[in-house]
Amino acid sequence: MTALYEVLNHPLLLPAASGLMLLFAGWFFLLAMRYRRLQARQIAHLHRDFRALTAAARGVGQRVLEIERRQRNLAERQDQLDLYDAANQSYDQAISLVHRGMGVTELVKNCGLSEGEAELIYLLHRLDRTA
Repeated sequence: MTALYEVLNHPLLLPAASGLMLLFAGWFFLLAMRYRRLQARQIAHLHRDFRALTAAARGVGQRVLEIERRQRNLAERQDQLDLYDAANQSYDQAISLVHRGMGVTELVKNCGLSEGEAELIYLLHRLDRTA
């Protein structure tokens, strides 16, 4: 036990142990600094990626809005065309009836036209048959 006591009481043991601990502390500090720099680079990279994704999402949002606007315009145009077709259907039917020999009264009854419209269609298309 005296040998252990002599080793533990050696005058260079405390400075050597302190130096070794200081060396390990410095090494851990360098590792921590390296890890911190690595994290800073990763955060910067993530920040750039986030900005790129945000810009892309903004662009996609604008495209979606433009597509929605175009879809509304197309729907309105389709509705107008549908109304145009519905209005012209009675005229087409009236022209067909005139070609089959019907008169103004039959056009008013069957096609829902006013008398003036029926007379105009009758006069225009009756002439087509005679020509």
